[in-house]
Amino acid sequence: MTELRTLSIRVTPLPGESIDSWLEALARRCWMPLPALLSALGLPSAEHTRQLVTGLSRQDLRQLERRLQLPARRLDQAVARADLFGRRAPRCRFCPQCLQETQGRWRLRWWLPWTFACTRHHALLHTTCPACEAPPRRTVPCKVHRHPPAYCLRRTARLPDICGTDLSALSPHILDHDHPLLDVQQQIDALPTTGRTDTGALFARLDHLLTPLTDSARPEDLQRISATTRHVWERALDEAVDPASQFGSWRLRERARTTLTHELLHREYVENEKPMRQIAKDLALPSRIVIRKAKDLGLTVHPGPRPHPFDDDWLREQYVVHLRSSEDIAREVGTDDGPVLRRLSQLGIPRRPVGVHGRRALIEKLDESLPHDIRTAVEATLHGWLRLRRFQIHMAFPSLTTSAAYIGVPPGALTSQFNQLEQSLDAPLFHRARRHSPQRPTGRGAALLRHLDEPHIRDLMQHALGSGSPPMPDREALEAAAVAFNGKNRALPRLPHNTDRPALVGVPQRLVPLLRHLLLADGPEHYAAQIATATGMATNTVYIQLKRLEAAGWLRSRREDPRERARGGRGRTYYTLTPAARHVPLDVVLDEPVELRKRPAPREGGMDTAVESDHEPAGHASAEGHG
Repeated sequence: MTELRTLSIRVTPLPGESIDSWLEALARRCWMPLPALLSALGLPSAEHTRQLVTGLSRQDLRQLERRLQLPARRLDQAVARADLFGRRAPRCRFCPQCLQETQGRWRLRWWLPWTFACTRHHALLHTTCPACEAPPRRTVPCKVHRHPPAYCLRRTARLPDICGTDLSALSPHILDHDHPLLDVQQQIDALPTTGRTDTGALFARLDHLLTPLTDSARPEDLQRISATTRHVWERALDEAVDPASQFGSWRLRERARTTLTHELLHREYVENEKPMRQIAKDLALPSRIVIRKAKDLGLTVHPGPRPHPFDDDWLREQYVVHLRSSEDIAREVGTDDGPVLRRLSQLGIPRRPVGVHGRRALIEKLDESLPHDIRTAVEATLHGWLRLRRFQIHMAFPSLTTSAAYIGVPPGALTSQFNQLEQSLDAPLFHRARRHSPQRPTGRGAALLRHLDEPHIRDLMQHALGSGSPPMPDREALEAAAVAFNGKNRALPRLPHNTDRPALVGVPQRLVPLLRHLLLADGPEHYAAQIATATGMATNTVYIQLKRLEAAGWLRSRREDPRERARGGRGRTYYTLTPAARHVPLDVVLDEPVELRKRPAPREGGMDTAVESDHEPAGHASAEGHG
């Protein structure tokens, strides 16, 4: 196969056009894919478009000019220098009106990070395609000959295989003709960016022009552009001064050179003892640049917190005799543990094991006069006092769930701690709760609770736990825990024989409808058939619950006198609330509080009265009972 020397069809590069745009127009004119054209011209294959803009060598450009019979060094004006971008990958912007006028030809200056406006059409450049929301010309397009110019050729995973948005038809971000952004862009466009222009001089001129804009334009200037245009401008400006770019990195180094003087660093770091990170933050500079500059100026920069003056005898006593940790000592003197550890090493004091094995709680010994179980539970453990305190609180509650809710830890974690406590003492400390049976301590556990109530042991526990010691529950918390422990299947408590108000009452859920009727229905006495009719409960269920309430002291019963039964037959059994039941708060039985009226006087014969309320009375039923 013979080597291709020239092309029969040629396209002349436009003034200011980038080489990727010219090669795309040439491939479209020759009706061939762009990668095939690059291979035919002997150019290296490229995946990203920026490789054509900044990655072609001088030899490739000269060979391309000879094959296409272009003037010497004509293509030097179509490529950009790689040292203008640094680590930041170049991104292309565009002006829709320019694309429309040139039939889809892209300018080289649109690749430069500091080009943000089109001075010809007085508009900000677009940064992304509105359809795919990606910067244009990221990758080298393939079948350019099958698509019109100025279309977004970004490949997609759906049909059609490209975005296909007409970028020349987008609405421009118009600026006023006298807007200061256009004036700055016009001065930037006049700067030479090709050939052998000194990069330092170019960046210095750019910094002089962009600094007023990076410090934010004047409010009256920003008010003259729309919200969308302002967003486009701010995004373009951020990319222009990005520290990852060559220009942004140069600006940081130049600002550090002119700002970080020996006098400033000596005053802030040495005299005011301000950390290097804080100095860098105040000056909006990377800390690595500030540290490097301080070292170049002869300042001693400490790798961590600066050394702290210590009283050596006091430090040795606190660490060796009192077994305090380096973190505790550093917190007291107002520094980090690094200077403490370094000073201990300088004094020849051996460090305790790193981690929990070096904690004071694992090393210290308690007085032998203390009870054996207390010493066994605390010594050589990290949280012995905390487990004892939680055990003391736990035994005040009826179950593990209620105590865990009060302490604020998961029940599983609390179980693990109590298992560890019982394992260390080699004895069970309490009997676990069962249905209707709260937990209770064993003999060993009761003895431990008595020891924990002794004043000197309470003082030791408070000193060890400090503010982290959880308080013992009050009466309200215990009453709420008892109700929560009983739940809807709670056992029916027995009521006292006197009229004193019960301290704590739990009513099973299945007894609530019956008690609601007894408390709110009209009349002092009730019988089973009447209750079944009024509540809709099964008669057998009513019989069982009435007997249960009577056995628990909630009701009294009497047999109907034969003289009260006019038509004869088996007499009814009448039930009435006991004085203790009438003193149970209604909000314990009912779903919501009920305002009571004054109770009527007892009827003749000494029977107790029922309760009247503001609710509509249920009335007596005519059905006869068999109880």
